[in-house]
Amino acid sequence: MKQSSTRRKLLATLGTTSVAALTGCSGSGTTGNTESSPTETTTKRSSKNQTQTSTKTPQSRDAPYSRGELVEDFEDFENARWGTIGGTISSDGSNPYAGSQSLRLENKNGDVAGIFKSFPDGLDLTKNDLSIAVKMEKPARGKFSAEVIAPARSDMLASNRFLVKELDGWVRIDLGYTGRQGDPILKEVQELRLMVLTPEGEPIKVWIDDLRVIPKPDRGAVMFHFDDNVASQYDVAFKELQERKWPGAVSIIPDTVNSEGRLTTGQMREMRDAGWDMMSHPHQPKPFPAYSPEKQREELKRAKRYLELKGFPDGARHFVAPYNRLSTETVEILKEVGYETGFSFGACPNNALQPSGMYTISRVQGTDPRGVRRLLNIAEAFNQLVVVYFHSIGQSDSDTSMNDFMNILDHVEKKDIDVITPSQLIDKK
Repeated sequence: MKQSSTRRKLLATLGTTSVAALTGCSGSGTTGNTESSPTETTTKRSSKNQTQTSTKTPQSRDAPYSRGELVEDFEDFENARWGTIGGTISSDGSNPYAGSQSLRLENKNGDVAGIFKSFPDGLDLTKNDLSIAVKMEKPARGKFSAEVIAPARSDMLASNRFLVKELDGWVRIDLGYTGRQGDPILKEVQELRLMVLTPEGEPIKVWIDDLRVIPKPDRGAVMFHFDDNVASQYDVAFKELQERKWPGAVSIIPDTVNSEGRLTTGQMREMRDAGWDMMSHPHQPKPFPAYSPEKQREELKRAKRYLELKGFPDGARHFVAPYNRLSTETVEILKEVGYETGFSFGACPNNALQPSGMYTISRVQGTDPRGVRRLLNIAEAFNQLVVVYFHSIGQSDSDTSMNDFMNILDHVEKKDIDVITPSQLIDKK
């Protein structure tokens, strides 16, 4: 127990995320912390794309995933030179994501369940990110963690991805870096550690499958989301981003447009004309998974149709989960209705070329400027995408103070990263 306790402390230092307060319209949580910042540069942003590579295509009961190159399919785990960090590790032919089986990580006593593998010849991650399929049964909501040892524990990257309890089916995630120690050399990754950590006594039962490397672009990126179409997003956020020639995106609750303290249709169109996305954010008294599939489908169609009729067809392609909560069923309905992306709290960065799970793209909360700055430093150094979200800004009762908001914007100005919108992410413009 002492060893896993030490590992938990290390991961906390390297960016473990607080998820204690996922409440309110879009929830809350804090971004991860890191240990060091790369040298700042001031050259500014032009989007650059990179050609994807496709190799073996896994056979999945859902849509096959074929991006990048396969690192481990867990089809012959017993002979694949993986070691055990903790818990009971076993192949499971009854629950595959791809191929004929997946790997089950269990620990009825909690604490830690995970695996590790060494790469004597070095695993080259200079032009790629790691992507993996995860299915989490226990804990009901929790974090999937990874350590990238490059080449020693004094030079490593950590990843902590939060998953909400309703995402109880297979979810494809990017292992976005939330922490950095020393000076990792990604051309010479010597060891990879994959694990789930819980408080002692909280059981663990998780499946993993289809570990891949996927291409990443030559530059990192940041995306600014503003939830609930609050008036200060036009008065403050739009003004500040316009001065910097940056675009943003607003999560629109259709029933509140033109009401007191909210954006007007005219303001939304002005923002659209400046390159902003107006995204779908249909709001109900409870999180979406609390409703029947029929009700979810109805609300998703209605919000999308509203934006299209009001002149926001580009933004209407993007969904932001109210309360940061969506289920595996919600994801399937999003695809059916015609959405192209979905965003929710995940507490870590994403692949900046094309996130692995396009309907579960991870966001981090802007109320922790120190944590956001540190994630931006890592995104700049390793070419990943940070999606930062805010609610009201700069008012006496705002979620984010003017000082904190400006702190983040000023930091982005110093970074050599692109500022993009959801539409620019998928349209590659």
